[in-house]
Amino acid sequence: TVKDASGAAGLRGTAGGWSYDLGGSYGYNSFVYDLRNTMNVSLGPCLQTACAPGLDGIPGNADDPGIPNKTSINAGTLKLNELVAALNIAKPVSIGLPGDLNVATGVQFRRENYQIVAGERASYIQGGHLNRSGDPAPPGSQVFGGFQPQNEVNAHRQNVGAYVDLETNLARALLANVAGRFERYSDFGSKVTGKLALRLAPSSRVTLRGAISTGFRAPSPSQSYYGATITNFVLDTQTGRQTPVEGGIFPVSTPAAAALGAKPLKAETSLNLSGGFAVSPTERFTLTADVYYVKIDGRIILTGVLGGDGVVDILQANNITNVETAQYFTNALDTKTTGVDLTAVWRVRLAEAQRLDLSAAFNWTRNRIRNVNEPPELAGTGAVLFDPYVSGGRIALERERPDWRTTLTAEHGHGAFHGLARYSMYGPYTTSQLSGTGPEGGCDDCVQRIGSAGLLDLELGYLLPGNLNLAIGARNLLDKYPDRLNPNNSFGIFLYPQPSPYGFNGRFVYTRLEMTIGR
Repeated sequence: TVKDASGAAGLRGTAGGWSYDLGGSYGYNSFVYDLRNTMNVSLGPCLQTACAPGLDGIPGNADDPGIPNKTSINAGTLKLNELVAALNIAKPVSIGLPGDLNVATGVQFRRENYQIVAGERASYIQGGHLNRSGDPAPPGSQVFGGFQPQNEVNAHRQNVGAYVDLETNLARALLANVAGRFERYSDFGSKVTGKLALRLAPSSRVTLRGAISTGFRAPSPSQSYYGATITNFVLDTQTGRQTPVEGGIFPVSTPAAAALGAKPLKAETSLNLSGGFAVSPTERFTLTADVYYVKIDGRIILTGVLGGDGVVDILQANNITNVETAQYFTNALDTKTTGVDLTAVWRVRLAEAQRLDLSAAFNWTRNRIRNVNEPPELAGTGAVLFDPYVSGGRIALERERPDWRTTLTAEHGHGAFHGLARYSMYGPYTTSQLSGTGPEGGCDDCVQRIGSAGLLDLELGYLLPGNLNLAIGARNLLDKYPDRLNPNNSFGIFLYPQPSPYGFNGRFVYTRLEMTIGR
């Protein structure tokens, strides 16, 4: 059950020659895990009060009466709310250059609150009931094990930002823009970023442009504070009793995560370079080309499932005896992204009351990992920090999107009639839909190449009296689906690759009625 609410208000105006924009906003979101048609297998089949075994695996007693199983379970709640207030001002200033210097500056305050609320007891405990194989049944509600009391969080943070942006024509044909921004976060510190951009227009038909900038992304509250653990029971061979052990996602501040190399999260930082041109040989034809390079350092990921004897030995050496597996968020990756964008637009000359616009677009983008920052604590344990096979792993980051895509579009109008035809071609990509821990030694059958695909979209419309536009259309008219996954990919659970850039729902047919007010 999701509840989402937001509101914003502000004032715009001028004072003393400055244009100002003063405003504020507040947003709230909660995500309640209301599970239906589930149960906690370890509580056994009995749905009556106090008839489930106790936590020690024996029937309930006065000290541990047990709890009933349920088919509707509240597994906990995530909450996030955010308050933002900002003031921006701008003014053109004459300093003797070919154009005025446009000065813009502003400040912003942000306050965030992130909460995890524990679910009811039946959503996370291990009740001691055995499964059909005679082993302890898995704990917690099926589909999603609930948040435990030790996972609860109520964290706040604030940040203040300020910027200055200057833009002017250094010469009649040369526009320059320079900007700088300072941010101060209460939970990870300060950061300064900047930008320099130039645009040269030697004629009205040719424009050259280039930019260099630095950037950052602060760790989100959920990356810093999220935790979700499940308690399993394993047999202690020395005592003969079931012993609780934990596994799951641990915040970086917890002893278990720190023992395995977790450090306080830092901001992701980036360097961005871009350059391009736009050429219009005629009034009806325009060609643009842009290239870009983005380098990101300290990219935040969720580690793979860290487990095994080596990991348990590290935990026990740090007096942590109740954790068997762990994951945590970490600034583990340095990546680079390179790309090219090409567009062409041709407005065909037709008879009066007719128009035909033809356009083509091509994009090529490639992501690559430059470095994986392995914590020294995991050296020699055999644990894989960044699993290549699982969803969100190396294959997902580098190869799970097509390197290229091209689109051809034609839009035609004749009086009140108008139509659109668009053909989109997606390149091949590679996917691995495993979840949990990837296979040791590789898994060729778990990695699958999905072939290229072309999709056709059509729309026909008619302008009605009263500024009404009626249209009918189809996206993916030819009902194209991605290649099916082989049985070993995602353990046979999914028919189609979830990262498909055009989905896996086939043809979509629609009608649309629009009204334009105030034309």
